[in-house]
Parts: sequence; structure tokens; C-alpha cells
Amino acid sequence: MKKPLLVLTATITSISAATSIYLATLENPTDIQKQLSTTVNSISVAGTTAIFGLLDDNSDDSNVT
Repeated sequence: MKKPLLVLTATITSISAATSIYLATLENPTDIQKQLSTTVNSISVAGTTAIFGLLDDNSDDSNVT
């Protein structure tokens, strides 16, 4: 169960990080682009935290019934 979640989380995190980097390189971003940059940056941070949580070896979900 962890592997599909890890792949999904990594994909969403990568897309949001790439979007954040792209928006950060704009010379004169509009207000909406600045708000979007803040949002995707937050998603990237939360996704990174989730990835580390999914990689935690202490929680074994193979015994779940």
C-alpha cells in the first residue's frame, strides 16, 4: 500500500516543485502568480514531509488485515 502512495506523493511533489521554480524565475510576476507560487511551495514542503513519513521503516503495514 505504501508504494502507490509514495509514487503519487513523489509525482505531485515534483510537479509542484518544478512549478514553484518556474514561477520564481519570472521577472515580473502578477499577484496571482505570486499566490500560486506560495501555494505550490507549501505543497512541495508538505509533500517532502509526507515522503519521509512514507519511507519510515518503523511502520509496517504488511500486518494490516
